[in-house]
Amino acid sequence: MRAHDVESTRAQIEWAVSQWAEEGLSHWAVEDPESGRLIGRIGLLRHHDWPLEPSPVEVGWVLDERYWGRGLATEGGRASLEVWREHLPDNRRLLSITEPTNTRSRAVMERLGLTYRGTAHWHGYDVIWYAIER
Repeated sequence: MRAHDVESTRAQIEWAVSQWAEEGLSHWAVEDPESGRLIGRIGLLRHHDWPLEPSPVEVGWVLDERYWGRGLATEGGRASLEVWREHLPDNRRLLSITEPTNTRSRAVMERLGLTYRGTAHWHGYDVIWYAIER
């Protein structure tokens, strides 16, 4: 995640707040525990435009690359899986989506127990997706 200016960060926060209001789920802020600095976001999103099935829930993360490799995405992903299991019982499948070359996110998906399911073209990009079933 690249550093954002104040307006860009504010827009992302407003987007997350609207997702909570509309969907009852969204990403939450990730802070550096030592400095309190905002370093990314992790959580659940519902995608109404996913081309392979209607309105799935996705677990995802975006972190400042200086914090990669510290287990934060895995920790937040596990917390997200718990929320999915406890609070979204009607959603039989949980997805995670990334670019094919993003080996770090793919490794996190596998650590979370998601398995590779295939490829899709979405928002103008070729992506791969992993999933876990209840």
